[in-house]
Amino acid sequence: MIGKTILGRSFAGCVAYQFRKLEQHQGQLLLCRGVRDYNAAAMTQDFEQQRRLKPSLGRAVWHTAISFPPEETAQLTNDKMAAIARDYLTGMGLSQGQYVVIRHDDRLHPHFHIVANRVADSGQTVRDGLNYARSEKLLRQLEQKYELTPVLSQQRRRNLENVPQHEQQRIRLRETVQACVQTANSLFEFTQAVEAQGIAVQLHYSAKGQATGISFEQNGRHFKGSQLARSLSLRGISQLLEQQPGQEKVQQATRPRLPRATGFGY
Repeated sequence: MIGKTILGRSFAGCVAYQFRKLEQHQGQLLLCRGVRDYNAAAMTQDFEQQRRLKPSLGRAVWHTAISFPPEETAQLTNDKMAAIARDYLTGMGLSQGQYVVIRHDDRLHPHFHIVANRVADSGQTVRDGLNYARSEKLLRQLEQKYELTPVLSQQRRRNLENVPQHEQQRIRLRETVQACVQTANSLFEFTQAVEAQGIAVQLHYSAKGQATGISFEQNGRHFKGSQLARSLSLRGISQLLEQQPGQEKVQQATRPRLPRATGFGY
């Protein structure tokens, strides 16, 4: 199993994405706790109401996507996926609050998404410290419990201890943007996911009004997409999104409206 977690600020965008999958018959609701499941507006309202118990918490949205190898599709029934999701929620401390688990059927590999509230029913905050390391350890345990193909042990995040401080921000920004690309099916969804992480996105245009580049800004620092990684240039991002099934239809229906950038390169 591979798990990718994003902590965000907006329940509305994350929930809307899940309901689009359901409405397009590309998703199935597996679990739901503490929120209404019949439409996106009602679910978002429920999440937002509980987050008011901790108004100082900015990143209240916990969004995890868990993926499996395509060869495991046959054995991953909805009941088995739901059981794995319950164990994951418990292991990460999310089981005593609101959450929804939705299986997606839009790609070759089976996977499901968890959207959870970091504000528990008690009003306490679910901790996010070392969430990557805790998640990786838990996923390895669940692979054994459910007799799934183990992921080879590898350090997915670069050790930053000996990296200069000014480079650490660029590397962390790159990891966040890459994770957002992998969870989106259109440029609009991608920009929403990035901005939910507190990162500003700007498209750059030619004199003819054609988008030619993309840049990201966080904590006062600007980076061209290509400065983060070659695959994160506008062309590279577009190519990655085009590989997602159904991407073209979604992108045409939701063309992004982003401000033209001035003052820094692309």
